Amino acid sequence: MAVEISENRRIPRVVAPGGRVLGTLANAARCHWPLLLVMACFAAAAVIVPTLTPVATTDDWGYARSVEILYDEGRLTVFPVVAATAVFQILWGTTFALIFGMTLGVLRLSSVVMMALGGIALYGILRELGVQRGRAALGVAAYLFNPLAFALAFTFMTDPHFTSILLVATYAYLRGLAPDRHVGRWLLAGSTAAGLAFLTRQQGALIPLGVLTFLLVSQRLKFNRAGVWLVMRVTAIPALMIVGYYFWLRFVNDVPEVQTSMLRGVDRAGLAGTWKLVRQLIFFDLMYAGFFTLPLILAALPRARRLLQAPTTPGWLIFCLWEGIVIGGVALFASSGRRMPYIGQFVGSSGLGPPDVLGSRPRLVERWFFDWVTAVCAIAALILGVILVRAIGRGEGGRRAGAGLVVSIALWQAAGILPPSYHYIRQAGSLDRYLLPLLPLVIALTLWALRDVRIVQPIAWLTIAVFAVYSVAGARDYLVFMDSVWSLARVANTAGVANDRLDAGSAWDGYHLYEQMLAEDIRKGRTPRGPWWVYFYAKPTDSAYIVASAPKAGYVTVERFPYDQWIYQHPTELLLMRRLSEPWPPD
Repeated sequence: MAVEISENRRIPRVVAPGGRVLGTLANAARCHWPLLLVMACFAAAAVIVPTLTPVATTDDWGYARSVEILYDEGRLTVFPVVAATAVFQILWGTTFALIFGMTLGVLRLSSVVMMALGGIALYGILRELGVQRGRAALGVAAYLFNPLAFALAFTFMTDPHFTSILLVATYAYLRGLAPDRHVGRWLLAGSTAAGLAFLTRQQGALIPLGVLTFLLVSQRLKFNRAGVWLVMRVTAIPALMIVGYYFWLRFVNDVPEVQTSMLRGVDRAGLAGTWKLVRQLIFFDLMYAGFFTLPLILAALPRARRLLQAPTTPGWLIFCLWEGIVIGGVALFASSGRRMPYIGQFVGSSGLGPPDVLGSRPRLVERWFFDWVTAVCAIAALILGVILVRAIGRGEGGRRAGAGLVVSIALWQAAGILPPSYHYIRQAGSLDRYLLPLLPLVIALTLWALRDVRIVQPIAWLTIAVFAVYSVAGARDYLVFMDSVWSLARVANTAGVANDRLDAGSAWDGYHLYEQMLAEDIRKGRTPRGPWWVYFYAKPTDSAYIVASAPKAGYVTVERFPYDQWIYQHPTELLLMRRLSEPWPPD
């Protein structure tokens, strides 16, 4: 208990400790109500979307099975097919399973919660950069309701988990390295978060490198005892986690096959292939940055004259290079018929989510729509370039230093897109989900650069609202689609179709057949001319029976399964089909 004196009557009054806590919370709510409103909308969206649907999506079945094994057997394992480190995500998912029960929907809920935590960390980053509370909440909304971020939030992929931990680490490093308050405990928190980020995806090792690069460029890292101690506080914990992980990987789990095949991909690409991939990724980064910041760009357009005032000479030179990459890249890819989204996996022509089922999903729009999307993203990318180069040399030292730290971390994360992209060097070049870590960091830098510009916030909020409606409907439609696929596969199981005779898409096949493939050492796929996933992690199936969204030559339909979609207005259905030589029901 504590005694306080009334300012008016000087009469002591007793205040319970709980009252102080409630008062602090109430004051925080009054100060940060815009953030609370955004988070409430995100929570409401998670209720509208069928978050707890008991299905796996695309590649997240591998992480889900690891959680189930740890939950049921107490054994931590990462499958050979998994490229990411994934250890912390598995532990995070297992924690939710222990609290709420082991279901695939609960694992998706763990991703939603992690994504929300990342949004809160982004708010902290924006406040550290001197962005006003209302605009900081705007940045969080632009991040959480961006279609790419929102779609990934409703999976159990490593990307949303890694990005959220990256944001926590960035915020902690910002607090710990602020020029006016060098706080050791925040450096400890930042380095711990960086280590956990590595235990989710290997790119976490680049976070401390980004911090050290910033310290070197800003000449804050001295070659003396204090400098060595600072380096230790930034890097020691991540280094220990990295060493511990590779020790466990080498002597306990064994190195996943995909990680070793990635190194072979680098060798096959050579210098020429690597240089081509780097050029492509730089262009993709800039175009997607225009997409990521579109709500903010539209809000800044009415102040275009202000944006063109007094950029520095180095800034103009950087912008000329930026402009050349954007315009040249659009022209080059247009000559081969490619438009935005250039590397669509989770955001594509069929809506949100990978359509890894035979027959795919119906296209939502015609080709002309993507011509407009490409043009809008290119223009937004060019305006973003003006906004960022205008900020070079501007602003007070502390805020500019904070922005420099974010820039350094973002550049290293952009470099981190390269290694996993080698796998797609002969295809699209990369995947959109690899760009997710750049999304919140680019938003943070844009809002920092616009601090002295009176943007028209209602335009930004309206654009985010449009994104939110599409994101919620798209994520909902994707989970309904996947639930229908799995329901029809269970119909086939009930009728007597074994899983090694069934192809029901990449998630179903991987979840049900991959471990059988390992146990029986099946090295050759049994499906003639099948889709990619049956050769990658579903080799046991001969695909005598399939779940598809369109008729397939050599098969006859035995069951039709209508399903509901909000965005696609035409009737939609899935087909359960058998090969012409197979009976129905199965013998």
